[in-house]
Formats: sequence, structure tokens, C-alpha cells
Amino acid sequence: MSDQANLWHWLADTLEHQSAVMLMIVVSSTGSSPGKAGAKMAVTAQGDCFGTIGGGAIEYSMVRHAQTLLEKELSVPELNLRRHVLTGGGQASGMICGGEQIVLLYRCQNGDLELFRRIAEMARHKIPGLLKLSPAGIQLDPSPNLPKPVQFSANADNDWLYQETLGIYKQAYLIGGGHVSLALSKILATLDFDITVIDERDMPDTLARNTDAHRKLTMSYNDIDKAVPEGDQVFVFIMTHSHKTDEKAAELLAEKKLRYLGVLGSRKKIALLKENLGSRLSTDALKRIRGPIGLPIQSHTPAEIAVSIAAELIGILNAGESNTA
Repeated sequence: MSDQANLWHWLADTLEHQSAVMLMIVVSSTGSSPGKAGAKMAVTAQGDCFGTIGGGAIEYSMVRHAQTLLEKELSVPELNLRRHVLTGGGQASGMICGGEQIVLLYRCQNGDLELFRRIAEMARHKIPGLLKLSPAGIQLDPSPNLPKPVQFSANADNDWLYQETLGIYKQAYLIGGGHVSLALSKILATLDFDITVIDERDMPDTLARNTDAHRKLTMSYNDIDKAVPEGDQVFVFIMTHSHKTDEKAAELLAEKKLRYLGVLGSRKKIALLKENLGSRLSTDALKRIRGPIGLPIQSHTPAEIAVSIAAELIGILNAGESNTA
């Protein structure tokens, strides 16, 4: 079950046993603030917590503030916007990382219980929806239409809107089920990716041992373009058992609109691959092929290579970089 599904299930279960629960959401984040937009944490008046909004002094302060609000007997939900500047001056937080984050506090009600269960099931089964929070409360729209996963706007203290797309996950397609694929799957699972591993061999041992992949497909790489969809949340990693099949997969996928298309291998291998494909692909398609994939950290073992690839992905995701044009 995803972290998002677990959070909403925890909220619903807690509401069944006690009425005072505060949901905190980072609705806006700039610079090096520890909590990114969309990060969530729930806390009870007794101090039971689930999730995180970045940790450290800011999170500690927000938990204490949430508990203070929960101790008040309010007849209506209270929504607060708390702005934190993480610098050494002004509204200093005691942190020196720099940046700013705005945290929304929503006092959950017993009437929210069924809504939270519904959101948890949507997250679990990857059913799209749109979560909305405003001074009027919390609601769920079944038709997500945001240009990005999280959106926040504010005109005044009583005129703001937070929206978040639900049920749409980052999708990782690992073409090849070898040792690096096995190691990368393990890390991508912790980053909340939906993972599909495809191999044309009949279940090699490394693929059989992969317990983190959500799907394992056996099919010819000549048909790989039929198995991989387009989309801004689709990330493809080509790491088959041979240069020839790497090249074939790259050729079939390079014309697709994908967030990320990378090939595992040395600079020499990637240069040769692109040289071979130069006469068969358009210039734009050729540019979409990344390689060597991963940050240059002198990685050698499958685990080290997987870490370098994951680090590259985190940089792309946090920078909002797109490859689908």
C-alpha cells in the first residue's frame, strides 16, 4: 500500500476512536525548505503522529501548534495557514537551510471519515481524483484536471485554494530484469513509484527475486512500444542483457512522449547506440535518449548504480524537468 493510502487509512481509523485529529499539509514550498508541496502529517491531541512535513524544528513547532488548536472546543473546522521563513533573519525558524514553506492545518471531523476511506481506496487502487481544500472545508472531485500534481493559490486569509491530484502515480518501466533492475526496483519502491519490469527472457533469477515490482511481464523487446504508455509521469529505464536489445528498445521508445527515457551503460556504449540510431530516428527523438543514466559518482555495483539513478531522478522531479515535449 502506498504512503498516501496509509495516511488516509490512519486518519479514518483514528477518527473512529477519537474526534480530535489535525491534518497538516505543505501547500507551498520554495528554496531548500525541508517539506515539499504535498507533504502531509496528521497529529492527535495526545501527540500520536503519522507522516511528515519535513522534520526538524519546523515540524516540531507545527505539531505543538496543532495540539494547541486541537485542545480548543470549536464548533466548526478551523483552517490555518502558517508561513515559515527558513533563514537566519526576519521570521527566523532557527533553521539555516533557506527557503519558505506554507503549511495548511485542517481540523478533521467525524463527518470526514467516509471521505478519508474513499480517498485511501482511490490511492490504493490508483483511481484518479482531485482533492480540494479551502476555507469552506475539504471535498473530493472525481475529475482531476490540474496541469501539475499540486496547486495552491491565495488572495487573502479567507480566500485560498489548495488542490492535489490523487491516484496518479509516477510509473517506472524497467526494460530488463537483471541485477541493476532488481536493485533499482527496491529504491524506486521507497520513492512511491508504480513499478513494471519487462524482460524477454523466461523469468531470470533476478526477476524472480524482485518482490518490489508491481508487475513482471515477459515479452519480446520488439513489441516494447506496445507495453509502455506515454505520459508526463512515465519513466523508462533500459537495461537489458545486451547492447543489441538496448538499442532496439531505445529505437522503439524514443518517439514516445515520456518524462524520462534512459539507457544504462558507459559513455562509449551510449555514443555508439546513438550513432547507430542516427539514421533511423529524428533529431528530437535522439535527444530524448539519456545516457549514461545516473549521477557520475564512480558507481560500480548494482546497488551503487541504482543509488546514482535514483539521485538523478530526484533532481529531475524536484526541478520539475520534463522530457515529453
